[in-house]
Amino acid sequence: MSSPIHCRGRRAALLGAVALLLAACGKKVEAPPPPPPPEVVVQVVSQQTTPLKVDIVAEVKAYREVELRPRVTGLVTKLSFQPGQRVKEGELLMQIDPRPYDEQVTDAQAKLAESEAQLARARQDVARYEPLLPDNAIPRQTYDQAVAQEKSNAAVVTARRASLETAKLSRSYAEVRSPITGRIGLQKVELGALATAGQTVLATVSTLDPMVVYFSVPEIAYLEYARRLAALQKAGKAGTEPPVDLILADGSTYRQRGKFDFADRALDASTGTLTVRAVFANPDDLLRPGMNVRVRFVSEVAENAILIPQRAVTEMLGKRFASVVGEGNKVEQRPITTGARIGELWLVQSGLKAGETIVVDGLQKARPGVVVRPVAAAGSAAAPARP
Repeated sequence: MSSPIHCRGRRAALLGAVALLLAACGKKVEAPPPPPPPEVVVQVVSQQTTPLKVDIVAEVKAYREVELRPRVTGLVTKLSFQPGQRVKEGELLMQIDPRPYDEQVTDAQAKLAESEAQLARARQDVARYEPLLPDNAIPRQTYDQAVAQEKSNAAVVTARRASLETAKLSRSYAEVRSPITGRIGLQKVELGALATAGQTVLATVSTLDPMVVYFSVPEIAYLEYARRLAALQKAGKAGTEPPVDLILADGSTYRQRGKFDFADRALDASTGTLTVRAVFANPDDLLRPGMNVRVRFVSEVAENAILIPQRAVTEMLGKRFASVVGEGNKVEQRPITTGARIGELWLVQSGLKAGETIVVDGLQKARPGVVVRPVAAAGSAAAPARP
């Protein structure tokens, strides 16, 4: 049985605990402060007049390129060039064994001489018989036969003279000469090899100044350009063809500007593209056939255009959006329609207006409906905080 003193002590401890619990319940628990708005980089949308440039992958080719093929059959007996050297039109490059063709020329000359002698004898007979004909000193038939023989011999002379010219022409084909002025590549046959007329490729000669660049334009782009050009012509604003810049493989711009000189008559049915060609001067031989480059030209000049950085645009389900900072610095995700891509910028056709503020960095923090703290992008006008 507990003593009265011990019971009084437990009662006092219990009352003290209850008093502490009641005191704790009477205090108010303060909520933690809200997190600060996320900081995002913004830019004020502005309008400007800008040229719309188009970049298209292209291939460099020679303005003229000729494969040398022999026009007569024979063994290659002489090479008169070094691979890669410059050659002039008419310069001797190779020789095919000429002896069979020399013999043909000699044979044709002998046959021509024989026929010319027969023609001379026939003409003498006609000249001798003609004075005797009025006195009936010879039969008329004898004279007519002499005249016919003269004409026959004359025809033989004409045919054999043509055969001689053909033999001489074949002999000249034994000497392979450059058809153009340019640079020759590596020979495809060696000394002693058999070259077949019209089949064997001996070498290739290319002109290097000027050079041409071929590229393909999609059908939709061609239609847009044609309509714009028609509208400009109707308004009297159509000018000359725009100059063409050439972007080399290392990213540098070729110092010579080119110009359009050819568009194919029809689109390629398999690719749906139109082949276009531009010409570039090449005085330093920097451009070579087969180089992969890009052509850049101004397709049109857009007035009051809205351009925004590509990084400010998000794409979902085939649609593009921009994050607009509105009243109270609250973010609104707005659908936009983009046009041409100009470098690292998008041309905005609809969805944005000049003076609006868009998020260019920190899009992952700028979810729709979130209040943000805008910071102006470097080099752009400061975006005022919206109440």
